[in-house]
Amino acid sequence: MSDARIVAETILVGRYRLARLIERGGMAEVWEGRDEILDRPVAIKILDPRLAGDHQFEERFRLEAVSAARLAHPNVVSTFDTGLDDGVAFIVMELVAGRTLRQVLRDEGPLPIPKAVAIAAAVADALHYAHQAGIVHRDVKPGNILIGQDGRVKVADFGIAKAASDHDLTHTGAVLGTAKYVAPEQVSGGALDRRSDIYGLGVVLYEMLAGRPPFTGDTDVAVAYQHANAEPPRLRQLRPEIPRRLESVVLKAMAKSPDQRFATAADLRTALLSVPLAAAPDEDDTDATTAMYVHDATSYASQIRAPRSWITPAALAVIVAVVLGTVAFLFWKSQTGKDLLSGSSSSNKAATSSAPIAVTRALAFDPAPGDGHEHDSDLPKIFDRDPATVWSTEHYDSGLTGLKQGVGFILVLNASHRLGHLQLVSPTRGWTASIYVAPNPKGALAQWGSSVVSGTVNGTTTFDLHGRTGGAVLVWITNLGSNASVEVGEAQLTA
Repeated sequence: MSDARIVAETILVGRYRLARLIERGGMAEVWEGRDEILDRPVAIKILDPRLAGDHQFEERFRLEAVSAARLAHPNVVSTFDTGLDDGVAFIVMELVAGRTLRQVLRDEGPLPIPKAVAIAAAVADALHYAHQAGIVHRDVKPGNILIGQDGRVKVADFGIAKAASDHDLTHTGAVLGTAKYVAPEQVSGGALDRRSDIYGLGVVLYEMLAGRPPFTGDTDVAVAYQHANAEPPRLRQLRPEIPRRLESVVLKAMAKSPDQRFATAADLRTALLSVPLAAAPDEDDTDATTAMYVHDATSYASQIRAPRSWITPAALAVIVAVVLGTVAFLFWKSQTGKDLLSGSSSSNKAATSSAPIAVTRALAFDPAPGDGHEHDSDLPKIFDRDPATVWSTEHYDSGLTGLKQGVGFILVLNASHRLGHLQLVSPTRGWTASIYVAPNPKGALAQWGSSVVSGTVNGTTTFDLHGRTGGAVLVWITNLGSNASVEVGEAQLTA
C-alpha cells in the first residue's frame, strides 16, 4: 500500500475499513478501523513496506501472526487476522481504548512508583505466558504496551519482531527493533530468548521510574553500543525515593549477561511484587529520610529535656517509681516473664516445635480430565528456599469451573513425619486450596482421603496440619479466585 493510498479519510484493507491513524513509528502505523463482516472495532497495524517483498518473508510473517493468535491472556492484545494488501503485510488486533505507555510517559513523565511496578508486573505476567507457549516478543518497549481506560495493561505485537528479524533489513546505522530497549545479545547478533524480553522490560521499568531511558545518543548505533558496553546511571541518583530493593530488581533485569538476569519473567514479577512500597523505612532505605527522622527526634528530645517547672524532682521520682512498678507487675503477669522466671522461653518452645521438614521433590497433580502435567520443569522452585522463583499453574481464563475439580502439586518428604504446619508463599492472592496428607503420593484425589484443612491464600499463608503423620502432602487448588492462574514461590513444612 503506497503512502498515497493512506491519505483518504476512509480506506478499505480487505474486509477492514481504516478510519483514523492512531500512531506512527518504528516498523508500522496503527490505525483504528472496523471489521466490515463482524461489525466490530479493530486496530490494524500496517507494516513498513521494507518488511515485505519476498514470498519467504510473507509466509514467515503469516506463521508468526498465527502463532501470536494462539495467545489468550488478559494482559495480551488479541490477534484476530493477518494478510497482505498490495504487497504490504498487515495484522488485525483487538482495539484497546486507552493510550500506549509511550504516550503516558510523554504526557506524565516519571510515574508513581507503585503504578510503575504494577505495570511492569502485568507485562511480566504476559511475557511469561507467551514464553511458556514458546513465543519470544523481541521488541518490548512502551509503544507495544497499552494502558486501557480501565487501567488494564496489555502487550501487543507478539511474533511480529521475530518475523522481521529473519528478513534482511540491514543498512547503515540501522538496528532491528528499537535501539532504546534492545538487549546486549541482540546488538552482538547473539541468540535471543525469553531473557532478552526480560532485559527489555527492565529498560521500560527504568524509564517509567526515571522519566528517561537509561541510554541516549545521536544515533541508534550509539545507543545500542551503550546497551552492550555501558552501565546505566543508578536509579536512586536520579530519583532518591526509589527503594533500594526495587533498584536492585531493575538492575538484575538489565544485567549485560543473560545468565545474570531473572531466569523467567515470572521470577521478575515475583521480585517486583515482593518489594515493599508503603512500608516504613528500613536500614537499607534510611539515607533518603534520615534528615526528617533526626529532626523529629531532636525536637522530641528537646521537649523531654525541658519539662515544665511544676514537675519537681520529688514528683518526678514518684512518677518513675509508679511507672517501674507497673511495668514490673505487667512483666510478672506476662507469659514472657513467667517463662524467664521458670527458666524457659516461648521462643525456644516455638523453635523446638517448628523444626523444618525436608522436601525431596515436588510432583504435578493434575488427574483426569487433566493431562497429568502442570509446568513440571518449574516444580523444584517450590522448595528451593527462594520465594522469588515460582511455579505456576496453567492459565485458565474462565477459571477451573466446568473444566476440572482442581489442580495442584505434591510435596514428597524424605521420610514419614508428624506434620505441624505448611506455609505457602504466593504472589497470587485470593485463591483457595485444600491440604491432604498421605503415607506416599497418590494418583487420584479419592485415594488421599479427606482433606486436613482448607483455606484462602493471601500472600504468605500458614495451614495447621494438626499433627497428621505422612510422607506426602497434596496442595489441591480448588478455586483460582479472580486470577487466571496461581503462582507459588515457596512451600515449607515444619514439625
